[in-house]
Amino acid sequence: MLNNKDVTDLINNLSDTSKDEDSPIIIKNEKFSTAALVFSLRMPLTGHNLAYASLLARMQMNASASYPTLSEQQVVLADLYDLDFAVVPQLYGNKLVLSYIANFIEPREILDPDYNYERVIKILADIIQHPSFDQQLLDFSKKQLTDSYRELMESPANRALDGFFRLWYKDNPDYANSFMGPIEEIENADLDSIKKFAQNLHQAPALVSGMARDEKYVSKLAEKGFNFAGLLDEFWSISNQIPAPEDIVEKVEEQGNIQAQLYMGYGFHDKNMTFKEQAAGMILVQYLAGDQSSKLFTKIREELGAAYAVDANNYANNSLFLINAGLDPTLVDAAKKIIDEEIEKIKNGEIDGDLFTKAKKSIRNIRLIREDQENFYLAEILKKSLFVSYSDVDFSKLITQTTTKSLVNFAKKLSLNESYVLK
Repeated sequence: MLNNKDVTDLINNLSDTSKDEDSPIIIKNEKFSTAALVFSLRMPLTGHNLAYASLLARMQMNASASYPTLSEQQVVLADLYDLDFAVVPQLYGNKLVLSYIANFIEPREILDPDYNYERVIKILADIIQHPSFDQQLLDFSKKQLTDSYRELMESPANRALDGFFRLWYKDNPDYANSFMGPIEEIENADLDSIKKFAQNLHQAPALVSGMARDEKYVSKLAEKGFNFAGLLDEFWSISNQIPAPEDIVEKVEEQGNIQAQLYMGYGFHDKNMTFKEQAAGMILVQYLAGDQSSKLFTKIREELGAAYAVDANNYANNSLFLINAGLDPTLVDAAKKIIDEEIEKIKNGEIDGDLFTKAKKSIRNIRLIREDQENFYLAEILKKSLFVSYSDVDFSKLITQTTTKSLVNFAKKLSLNESYVLK
């Protein structure tokens, strides 16, 4: 496990990263046995873009023009000592980022002269930059996604989350997709349309980032290996936050489930959620539903005996504080009352001091655990590149500085916009 000095050194490496958008952002890897390379493309979040990004991602994970069959691409990646390659659409408010993520063993760890940075980056660049547009590949990838979608929707919790966001964004349907975009767009996609989408991505703002022992050499290789016009554009975005809706809606859907799914969405009603407010939101999540000692867990599950599970999330880029619970259907109204009462208590300054202190400590511990993982630093590079002022933020410090008054001020900007129940 990394000690405090190790973490500080890595964060300093990340903070000192060049701001030149024309160059790859590769930080020095001093602690991990694996290196990483990430190629990211930014585009507006629309239902169409998310559906096609999901489909293209699956196609490129299966095969490419350089390795046109599923077995060929799997073999070449396995030959790179089981290089882990994934293509992942990520949502950041009103922006969609398509990230190609490769984690691979540092060449210095293996006594193999044929295994080196040059070979790894060449193969990755070939796969990423040269998609295969083959009908069989398209059909196979579409089937994979439609099967995954049906499996996801068989879960009442997933169906309820999907239903919640469709209601929350009923006036902005481009933001309403919880998983992979409109499934009908994926099912109806043809070779010409997916090829045109992939070609247009060459103009999208792009970023090459990662972590390696020889960061300067890897940066040079990546700069030569990737040829997207979007690499010359600035990757950051001025505004990512989606405002909360103004209207209040309630909906109950019947599906005949033994357990009801309750989602209560509190809109954050201010221009932007500052980083200080995001830290307060993180602590409020832990305070209300972080563990068995949290407020809603004890109130709903233990005292009311209603909940199988209680959870909360602060979607900062969506101006949304979301609380959800799996419940006995006969106790939904009682649970809703408890949730709303707890939010009002916080607004009125009625905060359990011991639980607040414990929540802060838990958030700090969770962050320390994450700082012992390579993906934490990859995510930080992306955020520092996407959000203009994120590079100046020390979340650990903000969490420490958060007071009960900070929690009160944050809660006062929340109001219930949606109650969604799937029974």
